[in-house]
Amino acid sequence: MGGQPYYTLIASLPPLPRFDRAERNPINRERLGQRLTMLTPEDAELFEHAAAFLAWQRQTAFRTDEEMIASFKKMEANIFQPALRSFFEFPIDQRTIMAALRRRHRGRPAPSPGEPWGVGRFVHHIERNWEYPYFKLNAVYSWISNARNHLESGETLALQRLLMNVLWDHADRSVAPYDFGFQAVLSYAIKWDILDRWLSYSVEEAKKRFEELVAEVTDER
Repeated sequence: MGGQPYYTLIASLPPLPRFDRAERNPINRERLGQRLTMLTPEDAELFEHAAAFLAWQRQTAFRTDEEMIASFKKMEANIFQPALRSFFEFPIDQRTIMAALRRRHRGRPAPSPGEPWGVGRFVHHIERNWEYPYFKLNAVYSWISNARNHLESGETLALQRLLMNVLWDHADRSVAPYDFGFQAVLSYAIKWDILDRWLSYSVEEAKKRFEELVAEVTDER
C-alpha cells in the first residue's frame, strides 16, 4: 500500500465545504461509492476497514458499553494497520474521553478494574486519574475543557460542533499538501462522514425544537 496515486479519483471529488457552514452535501453516498471503485483491490480492502470504523463511530448511545467494545474488538487489528493508525487513534481517544466525561457527569464512580467502558490507549490512564477534571489529558488534548463545559451546560449541538471540528482538523493534518494517495482519499471520506453526520444532527435538532415549541403552544391552550 502507499505508492498508488489517485489523480483521477481525487479530481472527480467535489470540494467539501466546512461541515458547519454547509447547507447540503455536494456528493451523495452512492456517487462517492462509485468514485471509490477506482481504488486498487488492496486499498479497497483498507477502505472497507475504515468504513467499518466510521460506522462504529455512528453507533448511538443506545448500545451498551459491552456491545460497543465487542464491536470495536472485531475490527481492532484492521484499523491499527500502519496506513490507518494515524487517522483513527485520535477519534478512538476522543470517544473514550467523552465516555469518561459523560460517565462522571452522571455521577457514576470510576470504572472498576477490568470493567468494560472504553477503548484505546488512554483507558487505564483515565481510570488512574479519574479525580482530575480532565484526567491529566488536557495538555495532550486542549479541547477537553471546552467539551466538559458544553456537557455540563447541556449544550448538545455546541458539543457536537466542537468534537467534529477537532476531528475535521485532524483529518486535514493527517495528509500532506498535494497528496494524491490513499490517505488523501481516506481524509476526504472521513470529512464527508463528518459533514453527513452534522447535517443529520442539524435536522434532528430542528425537529426536536419544533416539537418543543408545539408542546409549549399546546400547554398554553
